[in-house]
Amino acid sequence: MSRIDEQVAASHPDGVSLEAFDLNLLRVLDALLAARSVSGAARRLNLSQPATSAALSRLRQALQDLLLVRIGNRMTPTPLAEELGPRVARILKDVRDALHAAASFEPATTQRRFRIGANDYASLVVLAPVAARLRQLAPRATLEILPLDTAPDLGLATRALDFVIADRWSLRGIRGLETLLHESFVSVARADHPRLPRRVTLEAFLAEDHALLAPRGMSSGIVDHALERMGHTRRVALTVPHYLVAPMIVAQTDLIMTLPRRIADCFADSHRLRIFPPPIALEGFDVAMAFDLRSEADPPVQWLKQLLRAIAGDVDKVSGRKRQ
Repeated sequence: MSRIDEQVAASHPDGVSLEAFDLNLLRVLDALLAARSVSGAARRLNLSQPATSAALSRLRQALQDLLLVRIGNRMTPTPLAEELGPRVARILKDVRDALHAAASFEPATTQRRFRIGANDYASLVVLAPVAARLRQLAPRATLEILPLDTAPDLGLATRALDFVIADRWSLRGIRGLETLLHESFVSVARADHPRLPRRVTLEAFLAEDHALLAPRGMSSGIVDHALERMGHTRRVALTVPHYLVAPMIVAQTDLIMTLPRRIADCFADSHRLRIFPPPIALEGFDVAMAFDLRSEADPPVQWLKQLLRAIAGDVDKVSGRKRQ
């Protein structure tokens, strides 16, 4: 017995720190217990005999136990090794099963539950077509669209959410961020509005009452800020908390509303809305998806990310054709 082995045999372990333990040694221990010899374990691991012997020495030091002792022509496991053997085998099997499941991800059979945080815009413009495509490609999967809260980064970090989709500015503090498409603004009014001229001037625009999207009860928006810089104001007669009710209200009143072009495109025909360019310069915004960088190792999430990119590309192409 070597001096190191004698020291190991005389020690009394108080426990092993997981942080200090090399988990690669679990494969070596499993092979040693299966082969009951260093040379046999080396063949199983496709390692040299000296490398396997060195790994056994590290295991003995880490666990403060001889693990295998020679009795006659055989290597016999110690009581600790006998106890660890089934547990180590089970751990390695779980890891192999997890890796196999990841490598063999099949959208057509997956029952994965995907969770995406999104605002009204993203739900309507991006996730509605995603849901339709998901039903075709992954009919047994579940898609949960959740309201966008004030801490989307926490939802991603805790894996409560797979993605968050919203305007890029709202997600600016998240490291994993990718732009999906760019959006611009248009104004809408009911098709038979009694006063709006064919070409809506700034004077005609300001003469009408307006509706405003105000999810948090704000009384001013991007149009008001642009008008203020020009020395003008408008009268906001109505605020609504989300986009979906806005087109119906505009269709039944003389109110004007300024909103993202793709939202207007969704409802223009069904609600008989007139779409026209605002008579003021308004900056658009980027729509982005945010994700936890650790999701790079999750094949289902990566698959959904590719689908989101493809859907966003399709949405952009359709909108481009409508603008021509």
